[in-house]
Amino acid sequence: MKTGVNILILLLVATVSFGQTISEVYFPQYIQGVGNFNTADDRKVPFACRMTVSGLTPNATYRYFNRFVSAPTSTSIGEGAYILVKDSGDFVRITTATLALSGRYGEFTTDTTGSYTGWFVNEAASSTLFRPGNSIYFRLVLNNGANGITVAHRLTAPNPVTVLNFGTTDTTRGTAIRCTPLRNGAPKQFILLYDNLLAQGRPVAATFIESDGTDNSIANGYAPFYADSVNGINKTWGTIIPNTLSNGIQHIAQRSLNGNLYRLYLSFNGKWPSVNWSSIDTKNTAGGLNNVLVIDGRRLFIINFFLNGEATDEKLITMEWSTPDEANAREYVVEKSTDGGKTFATVSTLKTAGVKPSYQLTDKRSETTSFYRVTLVGKDGVKVTSDVLAVKGVIKMNVYPNPAQNQLVMQHPAAEAGTTVQLVGIDGRQLFTQNVQQGALQTVVNVSKLLPGNYLVVFNMNGQRQSKAFIKK
Repeated sequence: MKTGVNILILLLVATVSFGQTISEVYFPQYIQGVGNFNTADDRKVPFACRMTVSGLTPNATYRYFNRFVSAPTSTSIGEGAYILVKDSGDFVRITTATLALSGRYGEFTTDTTGSYTGWFVNEAASSTLFRPGNSIYFRLVLNNGANGITVAHRLTAPNPVTVLNFGTTDTTRGTAIRCTPLRNGAPKQFILLYDNLLAQGRPVAATFIESDGTDNSIANGYAPFYADSVNGINKTWGTIIPNTLSNGIQHIAQRSLNGNLYRLYLSFNGKWPSVNWSSIDTKNTAGGLNNVLVIDGRRLFIINFFLNGEATDEKLITMEWSTPDEANAREYVVEKSTDGGKTFATVSTLKTAGVKPSYQLTDKRSETTSFYRVTLVGKDGVKVTSDVLAVKGVIKMNVYPNPAQNQLVMQHPAAEAGTTVQLVGIDGRQLFTQNVQQGALQTVVNVSKLLPGNYLVVFNMNGQRQSKAFIKK
């Protein structure tokens, strides 16, 4: 009896020890697909993910291919093409899956624990599996790890991927996004897009940086923007994002073949630098394929530029900025505009101080709205400029005579269109409103009919209010 129990325990241990599993390291939420069985309608972009396989034979070389299935319980080997990621040399695009023919499958070798972690790349097929709105499952198909030519393992990721197609409406549509050649990095690295600053949860989308060596052309079903402006062009990338991102893309991670983080780029508002010194907004997009979002890769290193509210008052403002690309910076040039952002003049130039978390600069606050920007000058001479920061002017106002009997004279900044003056009682009741002539620097208010007592005169301009107390005698 004791022997039988021991045998049973050994069998159970063996079953648990050699149970094969696949887990997600970086696994996007969305993949592009059309799913109407018409290959002429295909508009592909790569889908990339990083996965860990466990429970395999230690130090064994496995053959594999990766596709998608409709459900974890499916016995299918899956659908769709795949691109084999190589540690050296070109990636290889495969359209017909098999473990029997050399060149049609990939290979990896497990470590001493029987595990392997690596990148996998997929393409959608024209079958209805890839119909927009479908939830589909990543499947890794393996041989026996001993030169077998037949399927021994079908491992399925636990979480589904949602299919999107390019379009301008509804929750099953998405918008094309691409990047011009990156300033930093190399081909065959990977790009992951997140809809939050901390890269929490699954990425929205992921792809590789060109050129990977595969032919991602229109003839092979790729989207025109990808075929024409990304495929084969070093340090570019392209993918699809859903039209329903309320936060937009806020975090772009650039990772190496070994999975290590190479660069990260942040956007607090979902906007990214584009060509010709413009910007794109990735929130709630509706561009489809016709209005492609284009990120300027040479400007893609973030400068977080903001106003330090705790150190800002009516007399002084304090600006603060930081960048993950500090190591590549030579100096920062802070500029100011007082003509609505038409022209900028240098306020200060600060040399970098090694790896410093942030920089601050204080400036006098003006009576009109001022615009600031900071330009990072790289060690290679390349310049990257932050978004423009608008700082409203502080309204400086003087009233006389005080006490007043018949007229109260107000001296104030040049009035903008829509500026008003209000008289308010000490109890908060609004007694009188008067329009101020645009451009006026002085306004006369008739107070002759007020009862003697304490009052406030309020100057309202462009959303700002400034008040002064006066006495009616």
